[in-house]
Amino acid sequence: MRTVEWNPASPLPDQLKSWCDESVAPGVLHVVFEGCGFEEALSWKQLAPWTRTRVVTVAELRSSLRGAALAVALCSDLVYLRPAVELHLDEARPSPGLVWALGRAGRSALSRGLLDAAPIGGLEAVRFGLAQRVLGGEEPVPVPEGASEVARTTVRDVMRVAVDARSAIELASFRLLFASGDPKEGADAFLERRKPVFGDLED
Repeated sequence: MRTVEWNPASPLPDQLKSWCDESVAPGVLHVVFEGCGFEEALSWKQLAPWTRTRVVTVAELRSSLRGAALAVALCSDLVYLRPAVELHLDEARPSPGLVWALGRAGRSALSRGLLDAAPIGGLEAVRFGLAQRVLGGEEPVPVPEGASEVARTTVRDVMRVAVDARSAIELASFRLLFASGDPKEGADAFLERRKPVFGDLED
């Protein structure tokens, strides 16, 4: 696992590009968000690479957030909040990243986030699916390092797919096949019209 800290004094687009550029190999990237930032919303072109990294992205919010930093945090694969953290979604014009994150969480989150300007507290964020858990003051972030690369990759891709169960299952199956090390056997069996013979899946 690699841990980086968001620097509110540095342009977020530059930091985000750096995190994406360095995420070329599978693994876990833990990003700590703490402080205040008032940058304008990121465009989807700037944010989209963050939703397609090869790593599993884990956001830890240690202070209340709004704006561009909040969008990046909520577009991470896993989101954990510290006590008293609030999500301020009171944007006059919701950013593409914020809408994407709310849509991924579901209809209830989308309507709550866009139609109600009140801050969202930690427990409410968990209830709406915007965060996984509210962690205790010194509780470590439960980073999924014990899981196999196959499992992490599959879960990551299913979480990133738009709300379409069929597409999610197809993508997960495709990723699982290639992660197992048997893509050639699968392709050969298909072309030769025979049943594939796969070896045991390895971690």
